[in-house]
Order: sequence, then structure tokens, then C-alpha cells
Amino acid sequence: MREIILACLTLGITGFGFALILAFLSRKLKVEEDPRITQIFNMLPSANCGACGFAGCRGFAQAVVSEGKIFSGCIPGGQELNEKIAQIVGVKSQAVTKTKTIAVCRCGAQSGEKKESAKYEGPLTCKATHIIGSLDCTYGCLSYGDCVKACPTGAISLKNKRIYVDTKKCIACGKCIVACPRKLFELVPVLESIGAYAVCCNNTEKLTNVKKVCSRGCITCGICTKVNDSPYYLKNNLSRIDFTKTKEETPLRNGKEKCPTKCIFKLE
Repeated sequence: MREIILACLTLGITGFGFALILAFLSRKLKVEEDPRITQIFNMLPSANCGACGFAGCRGFAQAVVSEGKIFSGCIPGGQELNEKIAQIVGVKSQAVTKTKTIAVCRCGAQSGEKKESAKYEGPLTCKATHIIGSLDCTYGCLSYGDCVKACPTGAISLKNKRIYVDTKKCIACGKCIVACPRKLFELVPVLESIGAYAVCCNNTEKLTNVKKVCSRGCITCGICTKVNDSPYYLKNNLSRIDFTKTKEETPLRNGKEKCPTKCIFKLE
């Protein structure tokens, strides 16, 4: 018993001694963090979205101070915030454009509009369903919400098997683009005084094959391309929008209204 007590005391004293040494060394060898890192970090929106190219807001702040540049900037923060950050590190901001962009899902079909011949039983994720298959349209949204879980701001929601994006919450971080196994998401500009329009279909098959699997799909009729001053064009059996060709909403709205399958949306 005496030997056990002595062993315990010896281990305790040795451990306490090492703890004292480590505490002393941690104070002696401590590297002071540049206060600008904390200053910049506190200015950031704390979304940790990764759009800047770093794992999180603190990683971005540390890199900005250590490298003396703001890289691609804080996209959610916008031009004004990036200019303030640039002033702190003494560089000129060229990072963020004033044109806001948002993510859109290129599938606007909801339950009842997209055909599902098979009953899926398995993990309730888009990634798993994409491998196994259940939706007849091999291009459409699988509706299990991998993008919803990936969105850091809660901008994406799923209702009646259709994806909705809140344009006020979306920070265009691109995490939904990575999360979607069918690559349905893309970033589109929000045009000043107009808003955002998108063709929400990704099926590149021809008319008959599209109609077999979805009543909302683009049938490449080209009606939207024939409106006055149309910014719409056809590519790979899909209607697209050239946002550089319009500064007015009228041609965008007219194309949307004339679309027979209503696959063109204005994002609210």
C-alpha cells in the first residue's frame, strides 16, 4: 500500500511540475496575434460560407493580414465592407463588383409536374438518389434538400418538391452548386430595378423526350427568342438568357409570359 501511495504522489508531483513548465513556456513563447485580424474578423458577417476561398471568416481575416491583400474579398459583405478591409491593410480594393448575383436552381418543376415511375427506398439524400435513380427526368431536381442543408444563410427552401431561393438571404457563396449532384445551380445577376430572371430547366433532350418526363420542361420552341429586343437564345435544346443584352425588364417579362410551359421564372 505504501508503495502505491508513493507512486501516486510521485506521478502527481511530476505532472504538476510539467504543468508549471508548460504554463511558463506558453507565456514565454506566446506569439501575439496582430490586432487587425480581430478587427477584420469582427467586421465580417460570420457566415463562414467559403466564397472567399478560405475555410471560414477567421481564416480569411488571418490571410488578409498576413498576405497584405484581400484576394477575392468577402462576397456577402459587398463592396463597402471590402473597401474598409482594404483600408485596414493599406491596399486598394478591386475585389467585389457592385452587381449582386444569386443562386438559382435550373429546375422549376414541382410535385405532379415531374414524372416518377419508380418508388425510391434508400438514404434520403440527393447524392444517393442520383446514383440509384427514381425520377424519370435524369436532369431534374431530386428534391431531398442536399442544397438546403449546405446553405449557410438559410436562403434555400424546399416546398412541394421544388427548390426556392430567397434572394434577400442568398449571398452567392456557391455551396449549393457543390452540393447538388446534378449541377442544377448557377449564379445569375440581379439587374438593377429589374430583379433576377432564370430559365428553370436543365433537360437537354428534344421536345418529345422532355414532355414524357416533365410538363414544366423547356421544349425549345424558341417563342421567347422572338419577342422584341429578346435577350433569350437557344443552346443545347435549352433557352438561355444573355444578361448583357438587356437593361430593361420588358423583353424578359414578355419572354416569360409567352413561354408555353412556364419554365421561365422571375425570382422574388
